[in-house]
Amino acid sequence: MKSFGRQNVKRAGATAAIAVAVLSATAGCGYIHEQPTTIHYAASDGVHADVADAEFRNLMVIAKDKNSAGRLLGTIINSSDKEMNVTIDTGDATASVKVPADGKVQLEKQETLLNPVGKAPGETLEDTKLSVGPQSTTSNVPVLDGTMEEYQQYMPNLADTQPSNGSSPS
Repeated sequence: MKSFGRQNVKRAGATAAIAVAVLSATAGCGYIHEQPTTIHYAASDGVHADVADAEFRNLMVIAKDKNSAGRLLGTIINSSDKEMNVTIDTGDATASVKVPADGKVQLEKQETLLNPVGKAPGETLEDTKLSVGPQSTTSNVPVLDGTMEEYQQYMPNLADTQPSNGSSPS
C-alpha cells in the first residue's frame, strides 16, 4: 500500500516543476522582444536627424496655412570645430542657417522662415532635404499651427492675425 503523503509530495514537486518551466518560458519573451524603454525616438512634435557634424533636434514648422510663410523651430547642433552653413530645402522653399563651431542655434530664438511653407498644418513636409555642404539626408518635417498655446508666439506674421492694443479688428 502506497503512502498518501508520498503521493502528495510527488504531486507538489511535479506542480512546482511545471510552474517553474511555465514561468521560465514566459519570462524569456524579454530576451527576444526589444524593451520599449531602449528605443530612441523624438518625444516631441518635431523630428530628429543627423547630417555630417550637424544634429537636428525637434525640427518642425509653424504656419497658418500652406500658402503662408512657415517658421522653423528646433535646435541645430554643430559638433565640429568649424562654423557650418546648414540648408533646409522643402522643394517649395529653402532656408539657410549658420551654426557656430562647437555651438548650436535654437530656432525659437532666431527666426528662420520658409516662404511659402507648401503644406497645411497637420501635414508633413515629406523628403525635406537637410544639407551640410555636400552631405545631406531627408526627413519628414511636421507642419503645425498656433492651435497649441506653446506654439502661438512662433506663428509668422503674428501681428497680422491678432488685434493690437486690445482693440478688435475692423
